[in-house]
Amino acid sequence: MLRKVIFILVIVSLLCSVPCYADEVEDLLNYYVKRFTPEKASLVIAQKPDKTGLFSDIFMDLEGVVIEKVRLDRLTFRMRGAQFNEPSNWKNGNVECKEAISVNALARIYDSDINRAIESKTFGKDGHWHDVSLAITPGGLKGRGYYEANAVLFNLDILLEIESGLRIVKAKELWLDNPQVKVNTLDVPDYITKKALAQIQPLIDLNKVPLPMSLHKVELGEGVATLSTRTEPKPLAKGLKYSYPKKK
Repeated sequence: MLRKVIFILVIVSLLCSVPCYADEVEDLLNYYVKRFTPEKASLVIAQKPDKTGLFSDIFMDLEGVVIEKVRLDRLTFRMRGAQFNEPSNWKNGNVECKEAISVNALARIYDSDINRAIESKTFGKDGHWHDVSLAITPGGLKGRGYYEANAVLFNLDILLEIESGLRIVKAKELWLDNPQVKVNTLDVPDYITKKALAQIQPLIDLNKVPLPMSLHKVELGEGVATLSTRTEPKPLAKGLKYSYPKKK
C-alpha cells in the first residue's frame, strides 16, 4: 500500500511540474480578430510554426472585416515560407510578419460598403458627402452623391454625378481612375469638385494590413469589386484548422 501511495504521489508531482503551453496559433488568430473584428475567420496551417515563427504554409479567410473604417466582405490570404516574429510575443498582441516566399491575397468589397465609407469618413469642417449611391458595374463606378461644401458665408449642397474606372495604386490602394464628373450647378468653382473627389481617394487603403502583399488586379462585377494578386489564394486541403467564433 505504501508503495502505491508513493507511486501516485510521484505521478501527480510529475504532472504538476510539466509546463502547460498555450497554443501560439490561437494567439495569432486572436491578434487578427482583434485587429480587424471579422464576423467570421478561419485559419489553416500545414504544420505548427518553428520556434522562430516560421510557417511553411498558412491560409486565412476573414469575412466582414473592417480596415480603416471601411468594411470588406472578405479578406483572404495564403503565404508560403512566412516568417513571423517569435511566437512568444503573439499572446501580448505583438505580431509581425517579416517576409514570405510567396503571398497570394484577395480583398472583396460591395458598393454598398463603399457608399457607407464615403459618407462616414469624409465628414469635416471643410465639407462632407451624404446620400451617396455609387454602383459598381463591370464597366466601372457610376452614380451620384451630394457634397455639402462649407464656405465662410454660405453652404453649397452640390449634386455630383460620377462615372469612373477603378485602378490599383501602390499595390494596396483602390482609386478612382480618370473620373468624369457632372455638377448640377454651373457656377461651382473647379477647386470644390476637386476637393470633393480628393476626399474619397483612395476608396480602399490596405496599407494597414500587416502582410507583405502586393495587389495587381481589380475585377468588377455587378455591385462588387475584387482586388487580388496575380494568383488568387487557394485553401489548404489538409492541415491544422482554427476558427472564430470557435465551433461548439
